[in-house]
Amino acid sequence: MSTFIVRPSNTDKDPFRIKLTAVSMLSLKLKSGDTCELRSTDSAEYGKKKLAIAWEASGAGMKDSIVQTSKLLQEVYGFKLGDKIVIARSSQLLQDSDRVSLEHVGSTLDEEGTKFWETYAKSAIPGVDECLVESQRLRFRLGLEVTEFVVKDVAAHDAMIARVSKNTKFRISTSNEPTAALEIDFSPSHLGGLQEAVRQVRDIVTRICRPVVKSHFKLYRPIQGVLLYGAKGTGKSAFISALAQSGWPTVVDWKPGTQLRLSNEPQLIILSPRYILRNAGGGSNMVNELDKLFDQIKDSPILVVSEVRHPNDVDGALRSEGKFAAEIELPIPSALQRKEILVALRGDDIVPPTGLLQEMAERTHGYVGADLYALVRRTLELAADRSPSNAPPTVNGKKSLPKGDRTTLRDTSGEPLAPLEVKSIDLEEALREIRPSALQEIFLETPNVHWSDIGGQHEIKRQLHNAVERPLKFADRMRKLGLQPKKGVLLYGPPGCSKTLLVRALATEAGLNFLAVKGAELISMYVGESERATREVFRKARAASPSIIFFDEIDAIASRGRSGSDLNVLTTLLNEMDGFEELRNVLVVAATNKPQNIDPALMRPGRFDNVVYIGPPDLEARREIFLKRLEKIDEEQRLELYEDIEEFARATEGFSGAEIVAICQTAGEYAFDADRDVIISEDIRKAIENTPKSITREMLFEFESWNNARMR
Repeated sequence: MSTFIVRPSNTDKDPFRIKLTAVSMLSLKLKSGDTCELRSTDSAEYGKKKLAIAWEASGAGMKDSIVQTSKLLQEVYGFKLGDKIVIARSSQLLQDSDRVSLEHVGSTLDEEGTKFWETYAKSAIPGVDECLVESQRLRFRLGLEVTEFVVKDVAAHDAMIARVSKNTKFRISTSNEPTAALEIDFSPSHLGGLQEAVRQVRDIVTRICRPVVKSHFKLYRPIQGVLLYGAKGTGKSAFISALAQSGWPTVVDWKPGTQLRLSNEPQLIILSPRYILRNAGGGSNMVNELDKLFDQIKDSPILVVSEVRHPNDVDGALRSEGKFAAEIELPIPSALQRKEILVALRGDDIVPPTGLLQEMAERTHGYVGADLYALVRRTLELAADRSPSNAPPTVNGKKSLPKGDRTTLRDTSGEPLAPLEVKSIDLEEALREIRPSALQEIFLETPNVHWSDIGGQHEIKRQLHNAVERPLKFADRMRKLGLQPKKGVLLYGPPGCSKTLLVRALATEAGLNFLAVKGAELISMYVGESERATREVFRKARAASPSIIFFDEIDAIASRGRSGSDLNVLTTLLNEMDGFEELRNVLVVAATNKPQNIDPALMRPGRFDNVVYIGPPDLEARREIFLKRLEKIDEEQRLELYEDIEEFARATEGFSGAEIVAICQTAGEYAFDADRDVIISEDIRKAIENTPKSITREMLFEFESWNNARMR
């Protein structure tokens, strides 16, 4: 008797077979076909006899602590994925049932119908199911109609389960249970990172199948139309597929002319996007068809689902109460959601290892589910190619893969292939090949940069910290003083002076979602797309508040003298910052190297209220930058260089922070070229001499003049 973790089976055939590894079968003294007893480790359930058929799992890679079970077995025995159960060899053999009692769910069958279904069950069930268990639901589909029965008795004395054969007789009675009470179990374990969307849809399904409110409020009509939207590869099709496989008696792939069979049974209707898009084929006729569809199903337990990239792509007539009343976004995944997706993709396999999965999650900003699948696949392929023992055999000089399951591949000598060793170098190469398909979409997550990563700039850090902390932590105090939180902060100054790093660190330290947009990326050749992208930025920021929107190179979209579509982008930006919809718990931060080019409209009160100059690092900041860079080298040589830090800091007056970092990098290259493993002070002095300053006196004078003019 041993404890095992419940995991899903990869097939629904023979649902009362449980699959164990050869090692587990041996330890339990079982062979394929033996009867075993399952018990929950939960004391409330312990002792209830639940029999199953033990079967050896094919292939390798499955852990000895795992038992694979079908969804049906989990349902009837009350197990959940991840539960720990006890398995023991049973002395009780499975009996062949001579009689099975079925109860029809729904309206009463007449005598002719009862005889028909008894005959149908006798001919159909033995060829499909090896065993039946009490409380199991059976659904028979004839054409578009589904008829449902519940197994009430298998005549197996003290056991819930029995084998069926061609000699088993079936007897049918009728229940008054309405089929709309049927539970639709939408709990997909393989859809990582989509828990919120799953929860919303599950709630909608529950209200359709169990309309409790309807019994108290006659005008109540539950939501019956769900529109899933999101970028390419976020899992919309997989989501709908999982929903369709969650126990609906009837699933209809709707097209114009489809005749629905309305009943008290829950039904799922799937609409292709081509029928709901603006200017879809058929035009107003198609909208009329869909109007009729939604009107037809309003008193039935039916859910309609479809998918698009963006709700605005859908004909406006369909985005209303009584039609697609629920619009649910499948978002670009954050780092945490990417980890969930990667864990779901791996399943019970041992590769990629957990450490590498974490690295994947952290380095795949902007990757969606489809991208992550492609990345894992390519990483494993590269690992296999790199390992000589895993290289495929050759036939006439060409690669040839042996047939069979991937987990049982053997080389030409019959020996099993060596375990796959996946390393970071495989991920590095895969990342270069597999790029995020939604690269142009908008991404939200918290960056991993801290104040301590940035040398100096203490006063600027304090100003930025106050701009975020005060409205979030001291909202009541600000309200008493009549203070309005700052909506926008403009950072200006020469390039390479840590403007972007400061904003990323601000988001990290404050625990805010961070949305970064380069101004040039919002400029589109298509009329209206730039304005739409700008609105989308603010919509996502509001949804993910508290958050920071960071516009880098804002002068690209907000410079003086713009006209046409470029002016429309600026107008949209202004409207979003101080329009009708309040910008609550969203801080807009912008950076520019050319403040003199920015349209004055952005500098008015209520927009960019806070203007902060980020100049070249002072002596203290330069000293800190050198210290931080030298932290990465060997401690002994670092202590020697510390003696000259003051000299280096004074010698780099007027250099930007980025240039000081480059000086340290160049010094390391000088040491490498000299065939040394240590950096000496002379390397840094030489690097300082050979690094030109990009910040000129004229540039600094322009910044000062602009600020003086602004303050007049």
